[in-house]
Amino acid sequence: MQPEELGRSVDTLSSSASEGALIARDLARNRTKNTFARVRMRELGETVDHEAEKLSDATPQESIKGKKTEAVKLAEDISDALGKVQVSIDNRARAVQAAADLDDLSKRAEDLSKGL
Repeated sequence: MQPEELGRSVDTLSSSASEGALIARDLARNRTKNTFARVRMRELGETVDHEAEKLSDATPQESIKGKKTEAVKLAEDISDALGKVQVSIDNRARAVQAAADLDDLSKRAEDLSKGL
């Protein structure tokens, strides 16, 4: 795995976390349909899980080995946050917390991507 490949995967993680945060905020404000939010969170989770699998299977250059490990951990954390909203779709407090967590995870992914 080259740094550019890792960067693309991390960008996908960041984008997925950002979109998840937007949806979670809309849920917390009762501004979106639960069914839409559940389906979209599932789709985002599948995207993130796929990226995690690709990252886990990849053999990175020595110079990015630690960053690959960090990206896998970010993917796991993003997937967990998306899943919490998906499972507890009516829990507004959980949606607020998930939005904050996903914003933080997106920022961490952006920072990781910039460092590649």
